Amino acid sequence: MKIPHRWLLLATAIVFSAAFAQQATAQPVSTPAPFVPPGLQPSLVGTIGDCNNVHPGGPCTQNSTLVLLDPKTGALIRTIGPVGFTVNGLAWDKTTKTLFATTAIGCGVAGSVCPFHGLITIAPNGRGTPVNPNAINFGIEGGSVGVRALAIDVFGHMVASYPIPPPPSTEVDDTYVRINPKTGIATEFPNTGINTARNGISFGEFNLLWNVDDLNHTAFLLNPFTGKSLFAQPVNPPTMAALGDFNPVDNLYYGLQFTAFDSTATTVINVIDVPNGTVIRSMPTVNFLHVIAWVDK
Repeated sequence: MKIPHRWLLLATAIVFSAAFAQQATAQPVSTPAPFVPPGLQPSLVGTIGDCNNVHPGGPCTQNSTLVLLDPKTGALIRTIGPVGFTVNGLAWDKTTKTLFATTAIGCGVAGSVCPFHGLITIAPNGRGTPVNPNAINFGIEGGSVGVRALAIDVFGHMVASYPIPPPPSTEVDDTYVRINPKTGIATEFPNTGINTARNGISFGEFNLLWNVDDLNHTAFLLNPFTGKSLFAQPVNPPTMAALGDFNPVDNLYYGLQFTAFDSTATTVINVIDVPNGTVIRSMPTVNFLHVIAWVDK
């Protein structure tokens, strides 16, 4: 008997969500953050200031600014405020009503020594604050790594990844990390067999973890414990949709298409039905938009 694709995904979700939930730890409860007027929620936020590094994988020389976007058109609604760090991953934790971000290597000034590179929270005014000032480089030893593409599940579990070696290499030997949201320290799971240099990692419907990979033009369903692929869904037409997030209302994934080091290239938000591998629509957005995330109640 042929089992429908959707039921296979649901069965996978039940197994992994139950196991992942058993590892949930008590989270600090924070006051709901009024990032946007309640009538607009769930809302699409992002950061502009894409790094502007001298060479791919090098330290960033541009800080980020938090912005509010129109999810129907991709247009800028308003500029919220400067973050004070270069953001390379953004995710909303609905269990604590907190906006978290990973920060890139570098601090916005060419040649400067970065006082902090790791996990931060972002306040409603856009200001970023380290979760743990002592957890520089996410507590990972052996040199700075570009942890990015942050994702948080419905239980508050936090995951991300970093490419090895950094772009422009296309070697498939990337590392998946699980981050403690209270300490900012990451646990590494290397050799995932997936390239995450131009990807977007996010939890979607049924708490399933997906990696939308531009280099392979494929959406990979990931094991949330190890970051390794469980299932591959080709994306048609082949589309870049990096550093994005699933809309909690309709489960459509919003990801970014941009050209690094090209100030004239238009940044685009691509909307994808990931489980079916179908690109729904594309819409021009704010140039230099580098990460986006949905904020809900």
